[in-house]
Amino acid sequence: MDVAIDKPVDLVFADYVYNNLDFSWVDKYWNYLQPNGIFIAMTDDSSIAEMKIYLDKISNRNKVSLCIYKQEWGGVPRKGFPSKHDYILIYAKGKDYKWYGDRIQIPKVTAGTKFDKKGTGMKTPCSVFDDLGNFSTMSKERIKTKEGKNVRWQKPLKLLNRLMLPFTDDGDLIVDPFMGVASLGEWCKKNNRNYIGVEDKEEIFQLGEKRIKRI
Repeated sequence: MDVAIDKPVDLVFADYVYNNLDFSWVDKYWNYLQPNGIFIAMTDDSSIAEMKIYLDKISNRNKVSLCIYKQEWGGVPRKGFPSKHDYILIYAKGKDYKWYGDRIQIPKVTAGTKFDKKGTGMKTPCSVFDDLGNFSTMSKERIKTKEGKNVRWQKPLKLLNRLMLPFTDDGDLIVDPFMGVASLGEWCKKNNRNYIGVEDKEEIFQLGEKRIKRI
């Protein structure tokens, strides 16, 4: 869906169709970012290499982080290690981007010992998010279709909390070009961020719109 945005964008979050290697949409949304804005792309093995190459080029290799979101549910292959994670590529449109690591601190294993040199017992989580736990199919957050089935690819608010808080302030504009059922829209409304979501499937869009209006 082609949507024009006439406001400066602080952050783009793209949980896109992973097996689609047509990245022409990336240029469009990258250009909407204001200087030092953040671009986050969530993907898996089907396009991580290609997307990284593309973002390296468009950003002049200004990568902030490559994160891994780990879960433990789903099927397993007959041979080989099961893939239980997504990749999260984070790039900046400039070097002076926002970073508030203190907002997402988690407990240290070494809290209360001599190895906790700052004495806070807290640390910024590493780039492998193995502490967030699974997003259960029975979670109260889950949005269902009119047939009563969970909407596929929905992301939990706890993941969005980790990704959005360090890079944005109150009043910032976050754009979500593949909004699905508007998990990010709910997060933005609860955290005083402005939000634009785009979704080309009418039923899914309506579920997301209804979700936001309920808050």
